[in-house]
Amino acid sequence: MNYRHAFHAGNFADVLKHVILMMLVEHLKKKAAPFFYLDTHAGRGVYDLSDAQAQRSGEYKTGIGRLLEAAAGTLPAEIAAYVSLVRESAGKGNSAITAYPGSPVIVARMRRPTDRLVLIEKHAKEAEILRGNVGRGRLVSVLEADGYASIKAHLPPRENRGLVLTDPSYESDLEFDQVLAGLELAHQRWPTGTFMVWYPLTQRAGPVRFHRDLERSGIRKILDVTLSVLPDDAQVGMQGSGLVLVNPPWQLDARLLELLPQLHALLSPEGSGRTTVAWLVGE
Repeated sequence: MNYRHAFHAGNFADVLKHVILMMLVEHLKKKAAPFFYLDTHAGRGVYDLSDAQAQRSGEYKTGIGRLLEAAAGTLPAEIAAYVSLVRESAGKGNSAITAYPGSPVIVARMRRPTDRLVLIEKHAKEAEILRGNVGRGRLVSVLEADGYASIKAHLPPRENRGLVLTDPSYESDLEFDQVLAGLELAHQRWPTGTFMVWYPLTQRAGPVRFHRDLERSGIRKILDVTLSVLPDDAQVGMQGSGLVLVNPPWQLDARLLELLPQLHALLSPEGSGRTTVAWLVGE
């Protein structure tokens, strides 16, 4: 797939991931005790959607671009909170697309002083940029390392509560095997943690096999969420994307059943594609 995030930042898949990520973080913040956040494939943290790469693909225009154009007061609360954070990330007086926040920066902006973040990025240049984008906040670490190896190194955390995000590039279907092995290890080491895995929906065999292997993994409480903006048989690289959520908060599924059709209507006003919220494995 050769998924280079500079080309795809801000697209519909990013929007889905970030809206639900913020919902998970807000849930963790409901309790006073600090939480732990591990991002295994963090990236650089901030993307300028006005630069040549993003403009060449134009994908953000039908993703975050559509949400930014929505009339004030018409967005559901969770989506409005995401749009507000995107605008605030750019700073007052700047275009919202000049400093589009990725997952590590979103969580860094939402965290409380006692919440701990470990952000892993394999590529040295991207890790250096990420350090500059998240700053030198206490309890925030940016490490240049392999994301899958970081699972064993950092789990279980000293905090009792938290979230692990795995969001790799899926440059081949073999990545699904690495993701599954990483998720199985993470769950074994920290069975009470919440885990979120992003994956692309394509015509290739990888996503189908990933679901089958998840169902056989022995992991319980696996919620699968998808959003597509093209028909299932569209002959393109990625017609949609999904999120696997292990140990999601209580009633998140019910809220997403209401919210995702609203998000889909904003991202695909012509009505192409669909959303799904389904338990792959129950309790």
